[in-house]
Amino acid sequence: MIEILSIIIAISFFLNALLHLLLILGFPFGEYVLGGKYIVLPFKVRIISILLFLIWTIAGISYLNYGQLIHIPVFNHFDRILIILTTIFLFFAIFSNGFLTKSEKERKVMTPFSLVIFVLSCIILFGSF
Repeated sequence: MIEILSIIIAISFFLNALLHLLLILGFPFGEYVLGGKYIVLPFKVRIISILLFLIWTIAGISYLNYGQLIHIPVFNHFDRILIILTTIFLFFAIFSNGFLTKSEKERKVMTPFSLVIFVLSCIILFGSF
């Protein structure tokens, strides 16, 4: 069960990383992230997307490592901590995407995304002590 959930969550984070990679390259998907203020992110805001791309990629790798689908010894020491931090971030993302953003697209896409991944992440955390 943990393996399947780890795959689902990792794929979700890799898709989110792909979204940020596309934003870095100038694709017009800015309404789905960062409050939806820009359709195409200006250069200074793309730096944030670079950081988020790296964070989501590392998060996806952490879930795969935690689910023992890959083995990266460096991650063994802190993958559970990363998953806890990611889960906490997702909790806050549910509310910021759902209530604070002015972007309708971000609200309708990223809120359910954050909610589903948050629940799955909680199952992994609380189901595997």
